[in-house]
Amino acid sequence: MRIAVLGDIHGNLYGLQAVLAALRGDRPDALIVSGDLIYKFPWSAEVVDLLAALPCQCILGNAELYVLLWGTELWPAHWQEPLMTELVQWERERLGAARLRWLAGLPEYIALSAGRVEDVMIVHGVPGNPFLPFLARPGDDRPPWVQTDERVRQLLGDTDADIIVCGHTHSVMQRRVRRIDGGETLIVSPGTVSYGRGREKEIGRADYVLLDWGQASGWQVTLRSVRYDVRPVHQGLLELLGDFPVAGAIANRMRPPGAQPVSDREPNFVRWRWGDAPDWWDHRDDLPAWRSLRGEPDLQR
Repeated sequence: MRIAVLGDIHGNLYGLQAVLAALRGDRPDALIVSGDLIYKFPWSAEVVDLLAALPCQCILGNAELYVLLWGTELWPAHWQEPLMTELVQWERERLGAARLRWLAGLPEYIALSAGRVEDVMIVHGVPGNPFLPFLARPGDDRPPWVQTDERVRQLLGDTDADIIVCGHTHSVMQRRVRRIDGGETLIVSPGTVSYGRGREKEIGRADYVLLDWGQASGWQVTLRSVRYDVRPVHQGLLELLGDFPVAGAIANRMRPPGAQPVSDREPNFVRWRWGDAPDWWDHRDDLPAWRSLRGEPDLQR
């Protein structure tokens, strides 16, 4: 059995197409997208349409929540950053009601079973929270983006999966940690389909991971990357200057050799990156507004 996992597409249709082309040679039995399908690149609608038409499973990321919560009573006041809200409104209008409903119904995680029940879990950030990340061990990467083993154990909570595949950080990582129950979990972050951070800041590269199960070998993890031409991405962004709110900023991030930077407003993505969950997040399932957003029945009726 072979499972392919990719994530953090952020509307980068070109990166997604490059990975899907590579997967035709890998021939996975299943495809899972670990959240953040939309937001930051202007082709979110095309990404949603492509994935919705495939035999794949997608989960809810923090980027989906930025867009879905706008205009509801669940929108936190501390997310009120002007350029970000312009981007959210642009995305909502472009996606339309039907795609937004599809995104709102995505699960928060996916569990796989092979050797035992739920021995692999795919999340966006950490179990139970798509806003928080798993990070590298101190000494393995540049500070301050590191976590002690104790912090990782706290984020794992009572999750006892042998492997957790996550996204959110846009960086590649494999890290083993001893859990509170004495078992061991391998945390795998395959990187990103959109654009990397830190040591993975190479443009025109899209990442994914293959999980292979064998009765004798158990789960085997293979990190993969593909390269693609960023010139159409860059040109498409330049054509949307003055329309897509962060076109210039993302064009500069995806600038091919020889291309000149453009002057545009710089989004404060750092402010919304990690740990910025709404204060109601931990009791979301008790909120009628959350259940309504997710298309779930009102339990109080």
